Amino acid sequence: MAGTGERPLDRVFVQVGGGAFASCLGAAYQHGCGATRVHAVQTAGCAPLARAWQRVGDRADLGAAWSEAMTVWESPHSVADGILDDETYDWIGVVETMRAGGGSPVVASEAHVVEAHTMAHRAGFDVSATGSAGLAGLIEVIDTVDPSERVAVVMSGVTR
Repeated sequence: MAGTGERPLDRVFVQVGGGAFASCLGAAYQHGCGATRVHAVQTAGCAPLARAWQRVGDRADLGAAWSEAMTVWESPHSVADGILDDETYDWIGVVETMRAGGGSPVVASEAHVVEAHTMAHRAGFDVSATGSAGLAGLIEVIDTVDPSERVAVVMSGVTR
């Protein structure tokens, strides 16, 4: 979008398991589209990134904080089974991306994961529950989104 004359996105909601996809996507937005708030979405049944985010606060030396911040999530569960990584392995990149644009992690309830999957299918997306988890994140925080904001939701992963 840089150089197109269009207003950049204000927020992007993307599902997170191991974190590589969100880290790369977020880096692309930060370098090409200005300060887009990236929201990394995990489910209530498996949210190690959100827990690490709380533990590190504004600490700068994330690598040194690894063992205390990113710990194994016990008993991961959700219909969004593709993001049930018990650790977010690329969490540092995701945290840096969220910090750079003023984003944050979002923990979606299982009810919102199911609702998002249903809505996505009604809208014509042949997406899995994992692939529609970004929409679940938007649903989770919809009351904090101004109607004038430009928002993107990543839909990835087909129903199998």
